[in-house]
Amino acid sequence: MKQRLSAIAAVAVAATLAGSVPAHAEGSRTSYIKSWKADNESNRWHDSQKDRSSTKVQFKGCHSDRASGFSAPLTLYRVKSLATDPGYGKKSNTCNISNWGQTKTAGDFYFKYHSTGYVVSVKTVKISW
Repeated sequence: MKQRLSAIAAVAVAATLAGSVPAHAEGSRTSYIKSWKADNESNRWHDSQKDRSSTKVQFKGCHSDRASGFSAPLTLYRVKSLATDPGYGKKSNTCNISNWGQTKTAGDFYFKYHSTGYVVSVKTVKISW
């Protein structure tokens, strides 16, 4: 009887632990930006949409030649062959996280910097999807 109770308790603990594993993004990469001007684009990445994770771009260690501080207008795009790449909206990254939410469609993605005449550099760019 003791063995059976121990086995039941072990199964209950394992089931509890299995249910408490945090969700992780399908993928991520870390890079940097050096002297980007208008319309520079990031490298592409593939999101298979195997999870419900948001697509995010995080900037740390930012510099701009803009006198009033760092601000980088970014738009997320999905590559679409033989057509205009659909955009997921513009976000103004002020050396923080730009979050486009769940894109829901699998494909290759990238973000573009829409400069207003300023050059930007970022020491650490973390993209997660």
